[in-house]
Amino acid sequence: MATISMDLVKELREKTQVGMMDCKKALEQAGGDMEKAIEILRKKGTSVAAKRADNETNNGRVESWVSSDYKTGALVAVACETDFSANTEDMFGFASHVAQVAAQNDIVDAEMLLQQQSLKVSNLTIKDHLDEIIAKIAESIKVSKAAVFKASANGLVNVYIHPGSSIGVMVELEGDKAIAQNEEIRAAARDVCMQAAVTKPLAVSPEGIDSALIEKERAIATEQLQGSNKPANIIEKIVEGKLNKFYEDVCLLNQLFIKNDKLTVAQFLKEVGTKHGVALTVKRFVRFGIGR
Repeated sequence: MATISMDLVKELREKTQVGMMDCKKALEQAGGDMEKAIEILRKKGTSVAAKRADNETNNGRVESWVSSDYKTGALVAVACETDFSANTEDMFGFASHVAQVAAQNDIVDAEMLLQQQSLKVSNLTIKDHLDEIIAKIAESIKVSKAAVFKASANGLVNVYIHPGSSIGVMVELEGDKAIAQNEEIRAAARDVCMQAAVTKPLAVSPEGIDSALIEKERAIATEQLQGSNKPANIIEKIVEGKLNKFYEDVCLLNQLFIKNDKLTVAQFLKEVGTKHGVALTVKRFVRFGIGR
């Protein structure tokens, strides 16, 4: 067996961030060959992943990437077993890397993302990086969700990651003229993301709500008024009022704006748009939460 120097172990440790004992064992198996040792550690990560594949991954983090022109954005959720691991630099770096790869390749399928080439090391894939982290952390780690938005000529994409990185939102705003270079409108888009992070809307507007859910809410409101002896037209008005309150709860544009509850989100965007001579609309949003 080749004699493994402490300097060689430290070098492997610096390259992989895996524990010293595991680095020493890998180098012994590889006969002191650094590249073979790295491959051994990656295979160990694959083995750990297989053994822990059925373990619950209720922790993790959400990260994002947005292009410098605010035209393309990605949001990804990476799940792991413990909150401690979710908050490591390794997990932050990996999730951020995956978000950039997703955006630049327009891929949201988790398995396809893992096969993409690394943006950091030319001969590695995203799965190779994942195996390295699993070998180091010894937990089940999975890319659980991904979304990519590409804005039109008059649109922009922005994101908000909630403190703790357990919630993230991405929104696409559309204007009747170009808006991506307007800093205040970009900030407004981020505010809308923050709104969605806090309030968990189901859709942008009532038109996006499943009609079956609307009919269910209507039926509940109508049933609550049975036996009230109110005229049918009054009952209908009350039911419509209850539905409007439902929309205020679950539709992003109908919600009271968290930074100024005298305005709805739609009114806030109208104010911003009027100031800059542009009509603003929320084209779409996506919200990811860990363990939710």
